[in-house]
Amino acid sequence: MRIVFYKQVVHVIAAVFLILLMLPALASAGDKAGWSVAIDPRNRAFLKYIPSDNGPRLLVLGCLRDADSFVVLSEHAPGAVPGDVTLTLMLVNGAAQYAVQGKSDPNGVGVGQRGFVSEFDVGAKERGDLRRKVLAVLEGKDPIVLTVGSWSRELPVSGLAEALGRFKAICFE
Repeated sequence: MRIVFYKQVVHVIAAVFLILLMLPALASAGDKAGWSVAIDPRNRAFLKYIPSDNGPRLLVLGCLRDADSFVVLSEHAPGAVPGDVTLTLMLVNGAAQYAVQGKSDPNGVGVGQRGFVSEFDVGAKERGDLRRKVLAVLEGKDPIVLTVGSWSRELPVSGLAEALGRFKAICFE
């Protein structure tokens, strides 16, 4: 029991530390609507979808090559996702789908708004599996359906190609 508790504490501390490291890429005022990618000198790329200027970051995929880590974040309207529970985030485009387990966090995307957070290690094998699953969804022709718990939104694919190309170059090549 005690070991499980300590592992959970370590994971929470690691998630908080990761969010603090990503704040410059995530919490900039003046976010423009649509798909964008932020790349930093440490070989980290953050693919973001924002529905309106200065709007919520409905989806953030973060590839931290320097730490062999991948993060999935999603900001929600207050009350849309219950607090402090384990959730599954699903991305679906046609027959392609990607699912990841995570938590609802009070500061999910680093802007004081509750959101979904998932962070995990990715070695070479895991990166190949991730590439296959995530790109099947992101490169589809239909709108992407983002679902967290019972909350769901459609994300357009228009404007995604350019940002995705830059994200792929850092994350998967």
